[in-house]
Amino acid sequence: MKFKQRVIIFFTFLTIFTLLGNSLADNGTKENQTAVFEDLFEGFVYYADKQKTGLKSVKKRFAGTLDSHELGMEILKTLIEGPQLVHLEAIWPKDTKINSFFISDDGKAYVDLNLEQSMIENMDTRSELLAIYSMVNSLTVNIPKIKMVKILIQGKDALTLAGHIDLECFYKTNMLIVT
Repeated sequence: MKFKQRVIIFFTFLTIFTLLGNSLADNGTKENQTAVFEDLFEGFVYYADKQKTGLKSVKKRFAGTLDSHELGMEILKTLIEGPQLVHLEAIWPKDTKINSFFISDDGKAYVDLNLEQSMIENMDTRSELLAIYSMVNSLTVNIPKIKMVKILIQGKDALTLAGHIDLECFYKTNMLIVT
């Protein structure tokens, strides 16, 4: 009888330790998974739809450890690379270079692009508007510090991007262009 009691007690302790060990292992895994996801920031970037009638938002994960400037640079690079989805269109030419990106203390962002006129000569008014707001919305929606954006071309104020839309002013978020 004592042998049976010892066996029952042994298996009871073994079961408890097994369950307790699995519970601790699960908690460790969940904490690691949470830590990985906490290091990511899920933002939105904006690309043109195929018909170029409006912008579509696309979820994009960025490293959560980036400061405002680094996040802005990542967003700009993502826009220039273009969308991964076939139903969306890249707006900015792939050869576009980012000369500089700066955020002032008063919430103004300056994006200086290196664009050759031949890269954008086929842009109509709608495409130009979509290009401007893809950049403005992507920056202002994801970076709370940015209230408005000014686009410079080759370090200078430009009258327009492709001859249609004024670039001499700052642009604020425009969600009415998002379809």
